[in-house]
Amino acid sequence: MKKRILCLCSIVVLTAVMLLSLVSCKKTDLLSGTAEFSSLGTRISDNDGALSFSGFFGDSPLESYSLALGELEYSGDIAYRSFIQDEGWQGWKTGSDVSGKEDKNILGIQIMLIGHVANYYDISYRVRYSSEWQEWVSNGTLAGETSTPIVGLEVRLSPKTDNIRDTAWTLTEYGDDDGRQSEFYTLKNNDTGTLIVIDGGWDANTSQVRSVINMLGGHVDYWFITHYDADHVSAFNNIYADPGDITIGTVYATPLDYDLYCTYAADRWWDTPEVYERFLNQTSGDERIVYLSRDDSFTIDGLDVYVYNAFDQIVVDTGNPDVANYGSLMFKITGVSDSFLVCGDVYGDVMGSILLNMYGSDMRANIVQPGHHGNHSMSADFYAVIEPSIMFFDGPKWLTEGEEYTAKDLIAWCEERGITYYEYSTAPNSIPFE
Repeated sequence: MKKRILCLCSIVVLTAVMLLSLVSCKKTDLLSGTAEFSSLGTRISDNDGALSFSGFFGDSPLESYSLALGELEYSGDIAYRSFIQDEGWQGWKTGSDVSGKEDKNILGIQIMLIGHVANYYDISYRVRYSSEWQEWVSNGTLAGETSTPIVGLEVRLSPKTDNIRDTAWTLTEYGDDDGRQSEFYTLKNNDTGTLIVIDGGWDANTSQVRSVINMLGGHVDYWFITHYDADHVSAFNNIYADPGDITIGTVYATPLDYDLYCTYAADRWWDTPEVYERFLNQTSGDERIVYLSRDDSFTIDGLDVYVYNAFDQIVVDTGNPDVANYGSLMFKITGVSDSFLVCGDVYGDVMGSILLNMYGSDMRANIVQPGHHGNHSMSADFYAVIEPSIMFFDGPKWLTEGEEYTAKDLIAWCEERGITYYEYSTAPNSIPFE
């Protein structure tokens, strides 16, 4: 017997609380959805303003669902993805596309808003196991343990009440699907469509990077590769070699000396010259590849870019064999009121001192990606000069809280000064940028 899929569309009344009604679909509805469970039938109801999905037969596991926004005065969409039994993360889906797979249980869910609508609304959601409902999470944070079948889902759309900023750009930090450190950001202009990507991460992160790019339009106008460690450039290498429907514009990279890198890498197990060699071989002769130098500056769709670090003689003269990280791109993207300092994997007191002596407060930025994932990064004195109000740590909690790592000390420094910080436990982490 075929499984039945029922659709609930909600009419949302913008009062103190959004109320969702069980009515047939209309163009004025703000939130709708479908769901399919492993046993016959789906019950969709209104639970205190939340769109609530469950099977007719109690603890039937969720196998698929879709979500959609109705007509809002702000442009954008709803995006969601699922962790599938025996398969892992599926790619991001957008409004009305089905997420999940027949005869496979869903073990984890992430939901987020993209575009201008994310500046005005929050999307909150929670999942139920056989025993009880879990805590509400919002705006991309993982719901579920990725190990237990989900038997219920509730989703709520609500207007933001504070910190509303109507900006053209959205900056997003993405986590790593394998629970490792990596680096992957997008900066999307929701008016012009311009998409900037920074790094991408490991081989295993390729499917996420691919689905994010497709979700955001399928064309990367500018792709920054900070350096050639596997946790930064591998996903790019794979997509460049097999782009599928993705198109890539300009690629900015650091001009690392391959022979010198290989010389030092022979005694350093964590270096990955083969990954850099692949980058060089497959991009050779491509005019889209632009190698940046220290003090380069240019403009991208109204944003000013200034390069503070790239591989050069200054890096070589430090005498440190870690030329890949020391030679990482470090640059600032500046808009009308926000600036984002990307430190790549630049780290340590030596590089921090060099950069402060050369540029000092010129590097100031309200948003910072601390070098080397925040671990053994530049000192707190360095970041005190930068004066950030937001910091992104590119790693999971084992890195940001582990006793053997120093990221926890930099996070403590953030907490002492009231600096907002993000890490992978809540990724994807999106903020407005102007």
